[in-house]
Amino acid sequence: MAPGTAKRWLLLLCLVGVAGGCGRTATVTGKVTYKERPVVYGSVVLQNEDMTAVSGVIEPDGSYTVENVPAGLVKIAVLSRDPTKGRGGDKGARGKKTGDKKLAVKPPADWFPLPPHYEDPQTSGLQLHVGTGRVEHLIELK
Repeated sequence: MAPGTAKRWLLLLCLVGVAGGCGRTATVTGKVTYKERPVVYGSVVLQNEDMTAVSGVIEPDGSYTVENVPAGLVKIAVLSRDPTKGRGGDKGARGKKTGDKKLAVKPPADWFPLPPHYEDPQTSGLQLHVGTGRVEHLIELK
C-alpha cells in the first residue's frame, strides 16, 4: 500500500461513520415562554422516536440547555410543577426543619403553573427535527 493510502482509508471510514449516524448528537438550547412570559422554573425533556429521553433545567430567565440529544425527530415536554409541593403531591408548603421551626420553600417570584398537557411529550404537540452540533430552539407555549 502506498504511504498516503492508509490515511485516506482511515479518513473515508471516519466520514462513513459520521454519515451513518455514529455519534450524531446535538446540544439544544433556547428559551421557554408561555403566553410570551418566560417560564422561570422546571425542565425541558426531549424524547426520541425510540422513546429514550434527555432533559435539561430551565433557568430563571427561561433559558435551557439539553446536551447529547440524538439526531432525528424528538418530541418535547416542559415540566414546571409547583416547587412548594413535594413529590407526593401533598398540599401546602414543604420545607426544611430547623429546630422546632419549619422554613417554607418559596417558588421563584415569577413562577406560574403550565397546562398539564405540556408535561407529556406525547400530548404536548411540540416536536423538533434535531441535526448535529448546536441547535437553537425557542419553545413558545400558548
